[in-house]
Order: sequence, then structure tokens, then C-alpha cells
Amino acid sequence: MSDEMERKVEHGVIPDWYRDIYPDGERDGFYEKMGGHSLCYVERSLTQLVITFDNLAEAGHEGYDREAWASSFCNYNNWSHLGVFAQGPSWFRDACLITRLEKLRDDGFFEQFDHVTLSGASMGGFAALVFSALVPGANVIAFSPQSTLITDRVPWEQRFAKGREFDWSLPYSDGAECIKTAAKVYVVYDPYEPQDTAHADRLTGDNVIPLRAIGFGHRSALFLRRLDVLKPVMGEGIIGMLDPARFAEMIRNRGSVYLYKQQMENYMRRRGRDVWVPKLQRAFRNRRKRLESGRAQ
Repeated sequence: MSDEMERKVEHGVIPDWYRDIYPDGERDGFYEKMGGHSLCYVERSLTQLVITFDNLAEAGHEGYDREAWASSFCNYNNWSHLGVFAQGPSWFRDACLITRLEKLRDDGFFEQFDHVTLSGASMGGFAALVFSALVPGANVIAFSPQSTLITDRVPWEQRFAKGREFDWSLPYSDGAECIKTAAKVYVVYDPYEPQDTAHADRLTGDNVIPLRAIGFGHRSALFLRRLDVLKPVMGEGIIGMLDPARFAEMIRNRGSVYLYKQQMENYMRRRGRDVWVPKLQRAFRNRRKRLESGRAQ
């Protein structure tokens, strides 16, 4: 790589995936843009492919340094990675994108890997659920996913108005129907979030593994990152070794995260239990003091 290219990479002008697959890069791969969606593939190993999808926070990012969700994590673990970008709240309802993903399936792209895992959060979690139908036997890790935005199937879902404006008559539109051929489907959700719970309840089958993340709210992936356990959760889920007991162990310190305090305060107020809020706040302060004292020793 030239000195100028190195400088641009270091300053975040050029994303890591371009460093890997540009004409003089060390990896094979491809980048394709089709309207409001793009695919970026970096090949590292035929043992494991991870497919990830943008969430709403990432969709529409305009910087040249755009990275697919979990790209650095896949790079660190030497896993091949197919990132699917969205330039808006589309819920990946795009005929061109679907046709391209089906062609990858028909061309045997997914079959060349020993293991495949799909993952994403919220909108990206929905995509991981529905597009798992393209890769029978794949694992899925979906963080706070929507099962669908088809109004007559989820009339209680009042969020994501822009997403409902897209074409939900396209195939791969309901996670409850598309996960039947997956190996393991990990669904991370907060049971205190009524709409997220209702989506999770629609995802049924012996292959579905609910992971209850009490107090995480809708931002379960962000919460896990703040708790510094997103990487182990992803890592064990990708290889199919995660289970509810292990997950509960990894999030046992959630009470020390400020987001947890916020979520539980909101939950108590919604339930008319404002009297418990000061007790929660005191418990949070005491827990943080103990943690800080432990670090100082």
C-alpha cells in the first residue's frame, strides 16, 4: 500500500474494507451498489461467513469511511464478511437487492462456506431473520428485531412509519415465516419493551433461542457494547455456542450501566410505580461506588 493510501486509511478517509479489496489489496472480494443498497464482501476464510445488515443508526451515513456492521469484529476473527448497506429506513424492501442476494444463493456463493451466520440490530435484525431463508442451516443473531412491518400482521407496531411505506409485498417480508430453515435463531430482546416482546413472541420454533435482556430497551446491541460484552455475545452466537444461561451470566453486571438505570426508571414510571424510582437511583449510585472502589484497589 502506498504511503498516501496509508495516511488516508489512518485518518478514516478510506474504509478498512477498501484497503483489503482495492486493486493492490491482500484479499479477494467485491463491492456492488444497487440504488439505495450496497453489498461489500471481504474473503478471509471459507470456514465462516458472517452476513450483517445496517441498522437505522447506520443507514444513510454519507462518509467515505463507511463500514458494514461488525466489519472490524469479523476482520479480527479472520471471518469472511458480507456487509449489506442501506441508505435509508428501507427495511431492505428492494427488489434489486433481493434479486442479487438470490443470485448469490443460486450461484453457490453461500454453499462454499462451512458455516454461515446472519446478524443485525432492529432493522438489521429483521433482515437477518428474513434472509436466513436464503441460507438453510445458517445461524441468526438478531438484536431487538422486528419480525415484520406488515400492518395487518403486527397492528400493534406503531413505530417506524417510514419503513412501512416501502413495498412489503416483496418476498422475505416476515421473519416468523423465514426462519424455519435456520439452525439456531438467537433473539435478544427486552421483555419490558412491549412491542419488541410482541415481535419476539411471533418468532417460534425449536430453533429459536430467546435471550431476555431486561432493562436494555430497544437498543440491545448498544447496551451490550456499553457493558463490554457485545463481542463475546456475537462470537459465541456466530459459532452457535450461546445459550440463555451463558447470556445471563455475561449481562449480570447490567445494573452498573447508566442506560439500564434510564430504562428501568422509564419502565417504573410507565407502570405507575414512581415510588420505586428513588430506590433504583440509590441502588445504582451504590453499585457504581462499589465498582469504582474495586477498581481502585
